[in-house]
Amino acid sequence: MSSNAAFKESSKIQLLCQCVSDLGWHFQLEKPIIDNFLMHIDHPYKGVREAMGGTLAVLYRTRYHESYKDVKTFMDSQRNSSSIGIAPYQPTEEFSTTIHEIFDRLEKWRVERQPGQQTPSSYTSGGKTVLLWLDSALSSYECTGLLRFFPDVFMEQLLHMMDIKEDQELQGLAYHVFRHLPNIPHRLGEDTELIESLIRIGTKSSLWHQRLRVLINMQVIYFRRLFLLPQKQQQKLFDCVASMLEDTQMEVRLGASSTLSGMIRCSPVQMRNRVIEDLNQKFTKMLVDSPLPKKAKGNLSAASTGTSTPTPEHSKLILSRHAAVLGLGALVQAFPYSSPPPPWIPGVLTTLANKANNDPGMVGKSVKSILSDFKKTRQDTWQMDLK
Repeated sequence: MSSNAAFKESSKIQLLCQCVSDLGWHFQLEKPIIDNFLMHIDHPYKGVREAMGGTLAVLYRTRYHESYKDVKTFMDSQRNSSSIGIAPYQPTEEFSTTIHEIFDRLEKWRVERQPGQQTPSSYTSGGKTVLLWLDSALSSYECTGLLRFFPDVFMEQLLHMMDIKEDQELQGLAYHVFRHLPNIPHRLGEDTELIESLIRIGTKSSLWHQRLRVLINMQVIYFRRLFLLPQKQQQKLFDCVASMLEDTQMEVRLGASSTLSGMIRCSPVQMRNRVIEDLNQKFTKMLVDSPLPKKAKGNLSAASTGTSTPTPEHSKLILSRHAAVLGLGALVQAFPYSSPPPPWIPGVLTTLANKANNDPGMVGKSVKSILSDFKKTRQDTWQMDLK
């Protein structure tokens, strides 16, 4: 790995990868190779990093094999484990230690990297090698062996990598791997820590980019696990997304509105009706209980003319009203093509039109957008829907 001939090095690694893939678990000389690769994960050449990432995935993939001395032993071990047998592809202690060491090293390199650094660093180069390895592993049948690392090892490091604006390749790879996480099949109950991690980042992260990005995975994992998640966890996801409508960053509020709409749309009817009723009451009350202060006639204050900075109280009031409007809008937009519309929609539209249509700024703009989109998607059935 000390040669500067990138093509020569990558060719040798690719040949090795093919040999290991053909031999499978019969190849037993992997330890010095893995140690060498992990020592050079921050290799400066892209071709070598790509070859190393793919080969690491193949090496660890072929380490797994199930062997029993006879059929009776095999059947007994499966029967004694659970009703669906032994969970396959469980990581060994050695593999778990390796993963933690690699990500600890990446975190050390991340801290050492200067913010805004344009030149490649150990963090960006090493991150790409690890991401290529994970991408190959998560796209294959042994992906479930990485489940235990999703919540505490992978999640936040991937989000940090997506914040490196100076390296678009690293950003793209990190986003690609991040989108894999909710699509990996979990056994019943194994997804609890992942969901808790998504909720924690969505509600407590100090970086709004991270809060926005976890919304994507929240919606995907809710849809994927729709009939497997216990009601308590489903409610936690709804509560988290609804609370993110009050985020201080507008992009997060808009993303939460879109996510909430999608989650409602794909929910079972019984749960959907209950959630809609609860959220309708909550957002309507929030809008009614936070009215804009009335302006005195003929007395235009500096705040009303926009010549001064809004007070914290006024900003909080606007934020609450915007959250309520986006929440009610999410309920309406969850049924864009239902004709006739559900019986509760006219009441929601009336509330929006009467209570917030004349608000200045983003609140009034959001109301007008919701009302216009409602009519726009119903042009063909408008006469029927009016009844």
